[in-house]
Amino acid sequence: MGSVIRQVILQPTSLCNMNCSYCYVPHRRDGFIMSPTTLEASIKKVLHSPLTHPDVQFIWHAGEPLTAGVEHFEEAMRLISLHNIRNLNVERSVQTNGTLIDERWCDLFTKYDMTIGISVDGPQFLHDANRVNWSGKGSHRAVMRGYRKLKERDIRPGALCVLTRTSLQHPDEIFDFFIDNGFQSVGFNVEEIENSNTVSSLSGEKSEIDRIAAEYRAFAARIFDRWREDPAAIEIREIADFLAVIKSKIADPDYQRIPYETQPLAIITIQKNGDISTSSPELAGGKSEEFNDFVIANINSPGSLDSLLSGPALDRISEEISHGVVACAEKCTYFDICGGSYTSNKFFENGSLRSTETTSCRLHRQILGDVIISKLKGSAGA
Repeated sequence: MGSVIRQVILQPTSLCNMNCSYCYVPHRRDGFIMSPTTLEASIKKVLHSPLTHPDVQFIWHAGEPLTAGVEHFEEAMRLISLHNIRNLNVERSVQTNGTLIDERWCDLFTKYDMTIGISVDGPQFLHDANRVNWSGKGSHRAVMRGYRKLKERDIRPGALCVLTRTSLQHPDEIFDFFIDNGFQSVGFNVEEIENSNTVSSLSGEKSEIDRIAAEYRAFAARIFDRWREDPAAIEIREIADFLAVIKSKIADPDYQRIPYETQPLAIITIQKNGDISTSSPELAGGKSEEFNDFVIANINSPGSLDSLLSGPALDRISEEISHGVVACAEKCTYFDICGGSYTSNKFFENGSLRSTETTSCRLHRQILGDVIISKLKGSAGA
């Protein structure tokens, strides 16, 4: 199969000090933390495996990873140094809600040159509507306190912002927030039906979906216009990704995007108990009798990673994802810029990995693509 593993999502715990309304992670009040044995098995087997690409990214995610403690992360960094016998280029990343960041965390992030993502939904009135603690209190002030500590230490995190129906009414306030606070980048996720999150303000009957689509189109157009005024001020993930696809398409008219999540084992997620899943990290912990709850192996089982990551469970999931990609290619005029991604959305929103259109692809691929192409054509004709 060659060197295919590009991203390793480590979920040291599902515990979270927050209770965000749209969170997909199950068991967020379970304080169990990945054991030292499981942590070492995860890092050792990944780094020793010829399946792992020379450039690999370890991402700590899901629940609030910082609740595992600084010592857990120090041990993880030691194990990476110890077991990186193939001298791989290992990128270390953390996605955090930012509320627990203090000087000790800043020391760790600096020492190991870690890439940090902060989950923040823009200005306080939008953020606190959904990102609350277990008492229902908004978290914006705590998040920004952690963010300022990072900036004081010259650590420049990117932002991850979830868009709800309400967010779509406030493109300028959202854009100004990230510019005014000096974020270097922001990625927009749409509120999704996924795993533990079974509802979304961006879903509904067809007439409502049409209205949501129009609101998203206006939002995307305004964000693009604001970004284009000074493209160097901030990178917007969705715009950067789309422009990269256009550039590739110009260089090669036959170019088609191939997302990691549609490639077997390009992404693996290792949960706190050692269970391994592949494709979208959001599938981890999901319930499915057909797919063995998306568990393809356990890292603590005897044998190398290569021997573990083979067998009927992986084959079954990969086959279904492949059928979904083929269906997208046959039905969707936007396939080249998407590649049939959003596999977890397909399952949780539509009930099948073989399905096609989801809320995310309709908004983030189809409508956003239309907006950007229209804007670029307008500029060319001006």
